[in-house]
Amino acid sequence: MADHLDRMRAHPEIAGRVLRLEYTSVSLNPQAKLFGRRSLLEQFDPGRTADRPVLAAFKEELACPWALYHVRRILPLAKADRTRRGRALRSVQRVDVGRAAVLGRRLRSVSERRGVPVEVDEGYGRVRAWVHRRGEGLPAVEELMVTAPFQVRDKQVPHFEREWAAHRQFRS
Repeated sequence: MADHLDRMRAHPEIAGRVLRLEYTSVSLNPQAKLFGRRSLLEQFDPGRTADRPVLAAFKEELACPWALYHVRRILPLAKADRTRRGRALRSVQRVDVGRAAVLGRRLRSVSERRGVPVEVDEGYGRVRAWVHRRGEGLPAVEELMVTAPFQVRDKQVPHFEREWAAHRQFRS
């Protein structure tokens, strides 16, 4: 890890792009951190002089168009072994494009009026509103609205809507 971080410090412009990619991924799925419980971003300390160019490059990368995404995820039981989790199904739909601050304010306002819990990353700008958090057991579903850098295409497996409807009882 130390060697990897040193290489990133030696090439902060590349590190900034890598951090933007990870940040976007974690925005849409908080479980998608590159290093288990810790993200790559968490490996850099703003108080450390050597890390500042990397974090500055990351902030520059975030000065791009952002999008508001609607994310739904189904965590089904495996068909072959009903005691294990099957392959997750997800739907990602881009709802709007704009500046991070504008999209974030709008998402916060709408979510707060509807009583939807909101998480705000004050440091880098992401706003995440949980329409439904996944439960403890399986199968499970989750649904959220989130702002993140504009780079994720709409994607959904063809049978997603049918599966989403079939898992309706796991949404409350």
